[in-house]
Amino acid sequence: MNLNDLYKKVSVIPIGDFPPSALSGLLHGYISIYSIVRVNPWLEDVYGSQWDIHERIREIAGELADLIQDPSIALEDRVGHIADLMETYLTYSDMDFLDIALDAAYGIISPEGSDEIVLPCRTPEMCRLLCSCYYFTGEEECARLAKEIMMEWESCVKKASKNLEQLNVWKWLQAEEFYENIIEEKRKGVQLGDMNLIGNNLLAGLKIEEQDLRCVSSCFDVLATKEYINLK
Repeated sequence: MNLNDLYKKVSVIPIGDFPPSALSGLLHGYISIYSIVRVNPWLEDVYGSQWDIHERIREIAGELADLIQDPSIALEDRVGHIADLMETYLTYSDMDFLDIALDAAYGIISPEGSDEIVLPCRTPEMCRLLCSCYYFTGEEECARLAKEIMMEWESCVKKASKNLEQLNVWKWLQAEEFYENIIEEKRKGVQLGDMNLIGNNLLAGLKIEEQDLRCVSSCFDVLATKEYINLK
């Protein structure tokens, strides 16, 4: 299935119908589409107006804001939802959502108002969370810890990426790109060809079934990202 066909299917599904596990892929897909249309406004004929895309991102942000305040959500999942909610602010500037996300983020990495930042997990989502905390607060320790996680990815995880699920590798590549965009530390740079390759591998292993909305959102994320890369 190509991006245009999948986009039409995704666009008519209410955001509330997507399970929490599908929201990250859905969000990143819409962020890529928004970026495409913003740079190429004539593509509004294909993807709808920037306002329409903006509204879908706002709806996703609302779902994420509810999820991160739910204590029953597993910690690593909450970290991902918080990182995603902070990322929505870069497109949809709502201070209420940002305040909710920052409070939740520091509730995890600086529990009970501690001066020391602690990391309960070292996932790609935690790296994105730290990058956003640095971006919005200027706290250098967040940037340093995000760099540590990236160095671990490069020295250990990346070398073993052939043994990882392609979706997991995709998340690491997204975190690496986000790190370089936010921290602005141009090291080796994310190889866009790597994202295209992993994206192709991921798509080859996914079967788009309308009832599996997590799979649908993952495919949407990959196809939209690949389209954005190819239009750069």
